[in-house]
Amino acid sequence: MSEKLSVVNIRNRAINYLRQAKRDWKYNLHDLVRIITQQQQLSEVVNQKEIRIIGLRRSGNHAIINWIRRQATGVVRHLNKVHPHQNPYRYLYQHYPKEPLRQEALGNFAKKDCLLYSYEDYGIQQVTDRGFERKHDLYLGKSEIRYDLLLLRDPFNLLASRLQKNYMQVRDPQKTVVDMWIDYAKEYLGETEYLKNNKTCVNYNRWFMDVDYRQQVAEHLKLEFSDAGIDEVKGYGGGSSFAGR
Repeated sequence: MSEKLSVVNIRNRAINYLRQAKRDWKYNLHDLVRIITQQQQLSEVVNQKEIRIIGLRRSGNHAIINWIRRQATGVVRHLNKVHPHQNPYRYLYQHYPKEPLRQEALGNFAKKDCLLYSYEDYGIQQVTDRGFERKHDLYLGKSEIRYDLLLLRDPFNLLASRLQKNYMQVRDPQKTVVDMWIDYAKEYLGETEYLKNNKTCVNYNRWFMDVDYRQQVAEHLKLEFSDAGIDEVKGYGGGSSFAGR
């Protein structure tokens, strides 16, 4: 029985791999055609503001993202937990095959006042991949202004929260969560400079406690500060570890 299951698993993995390869080939061909035939469209601004968010899980990511969405006006779109090196719309469409995502995955972008997309538990160097940057406008559309928002929580509460949720692995097999936190801290302090797009570093503890600090963050991101959403804790990621949702 175990041998049969092993054969079935190998076959299923091979089928999935072939499907993915076929899908990637079609997307690459589609991208090439767009580059050749849609130069004018690719030069047009789609997103008035774009905020790329990088944070470790249990760093208040969704609380801050929800708060930003509530400060922003007009058409706001958030692409949650996307994958480095990949077109965010296509990555999400594979998991949530809905028509609006399909259109965006094909490059038929809807105009947005603010586009948010977030990475969790990835190394900063993974997120700032040069190959992705070269295809940025092809994947997300051209943005009038871009921001890189780095979230950092104190290591004690971060590790306590992750231990409680059993989230002790990060998405880099060569690093521990402590290694990754140190890398984030170095970028936060300016010891490294991987983030190039109007880098904005947010100390989660200060953001949570200090209304003046939140106003400074909003001003830096050119958001109309109202502090709406500060008392909301979304259910994404399991909500708060210590105070419920």
